[in-house]
Amino acid sequence: MSDTISLSEIKKVVALAKLSIPDIDLEHFFIEINNILSHFDKLNHLELKEVSPTSHISWSQPPTNPDESREWMGREELFSQAPAIIDQYFIVPKVVDKQEE
Repeated sequence: MSDTISLSEIKKVVALAKLSIPDIDLEHFFIEINNILSHFDKLNHLELKEVSPTSHISWSQPPTNPDESREWMGREELFSQAPAIIDQYFIVPKVVDKQEE
């Protein structure tokens, strides 16, 4: 695998992703992506045979809340708090529009 990516390859990925990015920004991405690839290349050359694998950075357990059983408020009380319902369904504002392709 190549250690760098060409500007034409970046343009191809941009086209495949259907993005519109000005040429001046493409130059910036070209530099940044190749800097990232260079960093990974340096990481690939590290001698890690004596380093044991780890799955977590921290060995402490994350704080969790205990499972507690609670009495459910009931359907009527739940629906009484809803702004709008129809046939036992919550009515909510539309948040996603279908986009034309």
